[in-house]
Amino acid sequence: MFRALGINNPQRFFLRIILLLAALLFIALAYNPLEHFYADVFVSLRLQLLSAALVCALLLITLKLFKLGAALLLVCIVGVTPVLFNLSSSTSYSGPVLSVKQINLNYSNKYIETHLATLLQKKWDVLILQEFSDKNRNLLNQFLSTTDMFGYEEVEGIPYGIVVLSRIPMVYKHQVKLDADRLGYIKLKFLFIDRIVTVFVAHPPSPRSRQHWQNRNTLLAALNTAAHNEKGVWVIAGDLNIVPWSQYFNWDDSKTCYGESERYVSFMPFERGRSIFTGLAIDHCIISEGINLQRLTVSDFKGSDHRMLSYDLIID
Repeated sequence: MFRALGINNPQRFFLRIILLLAALLFIALAYNPLEHFYADVFVSLRLQLLSAALVCALLLITLKLFKLGAALLLVCIVGVTPVLFNLSSSTSYSGPVLSVKQINLNYSNKYIETHLATLLQKKWDVLILQEFSDKNRNLLNQFLSTTDMFGYEEVEGIPYGIVVLSRIPMVYKHQVKLDADRLGYIKLKFLFIDRIVTVFVAHPPSPRSRQHWQNRNTLLAALNTAAHNEKGVWVIAGDLNIVPWSQYFNWDDSKTCYGESERYVSFMPFERGRSIFTGLAIDHCIISEGINLQRLTVSDFKGSDHRMLSYDLIID
């Protein structure tokens, strides 16, 4: 192939060097352990970086660097596989089912009214809405007679853009402030049959700057501490703005929607060419002992760059 392109031996040598260095750089960035804003950004793009390294490895094989290309190819495949596939065996559970839906709506979503009318007819016990504009508060009126609600009665705007609707009794509501009204999370308790289920809902800042990244990490650490200090069963839900393989994702040993189901991406920044290679898994549910994930579906949501998570939880 390269001979047909007119590439001579010196050019082929330099091309090999460039491809080798590029592959090594992509792999190093994908797995770098540095505790730094930009380092964490590169780790978030692990699948994309390893895919680029894989292409470089295939080109090295084409350039007859068979052993080196094959070694790099193997490293890339080993790295990509757990991101693309859940290798653990699935388990079926039985018991009372708590049905949850969660979605980052996008503040500027033009289809909110239609979506809410549709969701009103859907089956769910708890509905978590994020990036809900205070200007759309009146659209929640249709839920007043059938649900308990957080976010509707707050007089100074909807805290952190979070609205939670529940068809089971919501017996406790609390806004936990870490930095006045700028940073915090919501703590709710629900009566599900004869059990109290605590739900933490959060939407940390998107790590678009070093300060936002630090605030996100602070909020995630506070969530982790609060959940593990909680007596009884609990769920953490929301657009957490972090991929599950980041070192700042504090729930490696916990059950999560991502870890207990088929791999998914929930954030799709591009309107065209949406795939697992162009998105990130940053919307999560994390569950305590005593709760098991029975089913998860991830579906597109018109007007939002996020997808909706719908999942059934079995409460032991």
